[in-house]
Amino acid sequence: MSAHKKQGRNRGFTLIELLVVIAIIAILVALLLPAVQQAREAARRSSCKNNFKQVGLAFHNYHETHGVFPFGCSLPRGGCSGTIPGNPAKFSWGTHLLPYLDLANVYNGFNFSLNYNVAPNGGLQQGGYKVQTFQCPSDPQGDDRTNHTGGITNPGPAGGKDDIGKTNMAGVADSVNWLCDISNYRPTVAGDGVLFNHSRVKIRDIIDGTSNTLMVGEVTGGRTGSYDGQGYTIWNVLDTAGGINGPNSIPGGGYWDKWDMEFSSYHTGGCHFLMGDGAVRFFSENMDQQTLSKLTTRQGGEVVGEF
Repeated sequence: MSAHKKQGRNRGFTLIELLVVIAIIAILVALLLPAVQQAREAARRSSCKNNFKQVGLAFHNYHETHGVFPFGCSLPRGGCSGTIPGNPAKFSWGTHLLPYLDLANVYNGFNFSLNYNVAPNGGLQQGGYKVQTFQCPSDPQGDDRTNHTGGITNPGPAGGKDDIGKTNMAGVADSVNWLCDISNYRPTVAGDGVLFNHSRVKIRDIIDGTSNTLMVGEVTGGRTGSYDGQGYTIWNVLDTAGGINGPNSIPGGGYWDKWDMEFSSYHTGGCHFLMGDGAVRFFSENMDQQTLSKLTTRQGGEVVGEF
């Protein structure tokens, strides 16, 4: 009887067996975690692309209504300081697309005859309203506006705090030069792109073809000015002289162009761009700089190969 009971007892795990099981589970988790993270990033990247599509649709609805694309920004001709009659707030293209993104209530809350930081505009600034369409889901800062490189209305210098709503999008103003610089060193007032200072570009003005012309690109937040190709985002428009995800300057850029903030993203390998026809393309950070420059101009007449 005693021997029978001894044989019937359940045998438990030994310590070594338990450690082996734990090790196997750890290995499986280590193998699966990157796949899960990649799947999540793929979903965020898809969402980001969809945001660009929505903005592209808003641009064309604006054009259908007004017969022209909104100006990239509205700064006083001759420099970046001061105001101009009728638009002292210096709002950028993003603000004027709000009614076409089902945000007419936010747009109507602005007073365009006043500066951006006074009531009622200042109240909206303090409230920090969110426009998810302008934000990249992969941005680890989320809606943090304390260290930014772009704002829907008044982004100012990277690292500033005076934006009214964060954005990870910037208009494509020019292929080489800033439209203006903070020292009034070179007060350029026009660009060869679509969205520049006081731009009034129509579809018929894009001689190179809307499918071959950039309008908006991605930009990352939390990057302060330095001499390594990063720098300022002036009023939510940029040039493409810095390349993608790096200071890849092309011949012809001046001193201030080396400070220019480049188009960049939190997605691996490149960033999204909105084309003039509303299509969204993901361009590699290794893209030929001359090709990127050719795609910037609206009527440069350049021959663009495969991209």
